[in-house]
Amino acid sequence: MSNNVFSMEILYSGKYESWEFENRQKRDVFYEQVVQQFADQKINGQEEGIDDTRIVQLSSNNLKIQENGEYAQDTRYEWFEYDVFSQMLDFINNKYNQSE
Repeated sequence: MSNNVFSMEILYSGKYESWEFENRQKRDVFYEQVVQQFADQKINGQEEGIDDTRIVQLSSNNLKIQENGEYAQDTRYEWFEYDVFSQMLDFINNKYNQSE
């Protein structure tokens, strides 16, 4: 038996929010909608050592937990300009609440 967790997170300057989805497909569709909505603010070429107060990180996580306690995780993330945080958070919350 295993448990799967499909989530999406937004992180900016110590502020963190997350949302869980019932399956990977629903989460992936939702994630892509967010990325497309804010494509103009996306930062291409994620650099090492970038000041994390200057970016918003949007990520999708797939976590598979086995009965024996072992787990596997893969994460995808995108970076966006820091000043989009509030707009992105509102967009995600509104769409997520509509989908429930």
